[in-house]
Amino acid sequence: MLSLKRMIVLHLLLIATVSATSEAAITITELQPIKYPSTVKNQSKSTIVVVNWKGNLGNATNATLLDNDYYQGKYLVSSDSNLPITIEFFQLANESKVNLKTLRVRYKNKTYKSFPTIDLDNPGADGEIIAIGAKVVAGKNATAGDKNPQYILRIEEQQ
Repeated sequence: MLSLKRMIVLHLLLIATVSATSEAAITITELQPIKYPSTVKNQSKSTIVVVNWKGNLGNATNATLLDNDYYQGKYLVSSDSNLPITIEFFQLANESKVNLKTLRVRYKNKTYKSFPTIDLDNPGADGEIIAIGAKVVAGKNATAGDKNPQYILRIEEQQ
């Protein structure tokens, strides 16, 4: 059994200097981290599980699932300025032979799949929800057991 739990490292860059006399800040609040279902590992090929930004399983999922406990990641991002923002989303590759691929971010009704994504509209003081999803691939030589693939979601104001 391969248990693909979520683990997150959320990199918050809270202060970006706008000028010598004022500061602007981005705030990121984790509403729910991305979570993958417990899965039976394929013996002869890579095990693939996709949880997309909508919280649905993707078509590339090729494994037997042991539960229906999965959902997309959701974050509330807000800003006290009107500067454009940059979003970065990437894996840390902390698990041997287990990788996150097909990373997706949904922000202001648009899906992004290439990072960093620059010059995005500022979320404002009321904030915007960011939804994330990704494909997790456990190679055929990955060992069974709990796996905790980690990722970084970084959001910065541009100056």
